[in-house]
Amino acid sequence: MGQVANNWSLFGLDLTRAGKWLALGLEQLLYDHDAWLLRRFDPPVTLFSEGTESLYQADRLCEDIASGRSESGAHRADIVRHCAVALPQDAVLLKTLQLPAASEEDLGSAMALEIDLSSPFSDQDTRASWRVLSRGESVIEVVLAITAQAAIDKTLETTEFATDNRIAEAPEVWALTDDGVPISFMGFGGQTRRAAYHGELRRLAGLWAAIWVCVMVGLMAIALATSLRADRLNAGFQQVRVDAAEAANGRQELQLGRTRLGAIQAAIVERPNYQYWLNHIAASAPDTVYFDRLNFDSSEVIVRGYSNNASVYLRMLTEQPGYTDVAALSAFARDQNNGLERFSIQWRVTEPPKPEAEEPVVAPTTPLSEVLQ
Repeated sequence: MGQVANNWSLFGLDLTRAGKWLALGLEQLLYDHDAWLLRRFDPPVTLFSEGTESLYQADRLCEDIASGRSESGAHRADIVRHCAVALPQDAVLLKTLQLPAASEEDLGSAMALEIDLSSPFSDQDTRASWRVLSRGESVIEVVLAITAQAAIDKTLETTEFATDNRIAEAPEVWALTDDGVPISFMGFGGQTRRAAYHGELRRLAGLWAAIWVCVMVGLMAIALATSLRADRLNAGFQQVRVDAAEAANGRQELQLGRTRLGAIQAAIVERPNYQYWLNHIAASAPDTVYFDRLNFDSSEVIVRGYSNNASVYLRMLTEQPGYTDVAALSAFARDQNNGLERFSIQWRVTEPPKPEAEEPVVAPTTPLSEVLQ
């Protein structure tokens, strides 16, 4: 039966390699030598090497301890919470390789081939590990450590903590480079330390999640309060618009009423004083004058009637103050029925004379009591 290969691709992109890139990026973020999370949250490890103890954190040397026996029990118990043992330099074969940067995603396959080519031990006895020391633009530097299982067993048996009951887990096995960078061999402890590191990461993620939730809740509360305030302002604005429309309508009505009132006042001012002039015309007419018709059109007056002498009446009208443009509309003719002259006269009236102001009454200066006496 032929070999079946599972190739996942999307729009020409190999999802298998994309998954490797994602895994490589996550590994560099969490476990790289220069990763901030590793330097901040990785628990310290006590390294036992040829009778000396050193404290490492995030694969960096923190402090040297000349002898663990001089420390207090509580302090030593804190130091050996996570421990590792360093293999002797003569028991480890170190090899530095420079590989293309693009091959890091397949670094495991490349190292497996290099171990098969470089290991002087049998396949069952070979133990190997590696780590990336540095990354350039196109080249990565990798150090490979190869040792035998027998050398690891001998180192674990001869280390002084082999009989220490305070060690709760199996120690890690490291190989140190010339610069003191540790290379950890898989399968020899370290699970508790990694679990503690992952627990710190989960706690940090939970803290950030809680902060994010609080921020989102706060933003939502602010947005809700802003929305409610905007609704209130919008309702107030709509009410103001309604009030403004009513006020504009009222103002228009007032303006229209003012215009009407002004027109009425102007008409009243321009309107002649008919009562005065009617009384004046009736009082100034002689007893021999009989009015048949009287018309008032603004300031123009037309009278028609009979008189025993219409010419005298016409002359009298020209002499009246307040009368102008006095003229006869037709010739005077004597009526055969009553023997009087028929006339039709037109004139204009002016403003009537204003009445003189009455003198104010002056109160007596003499006290009322004296006047009564």
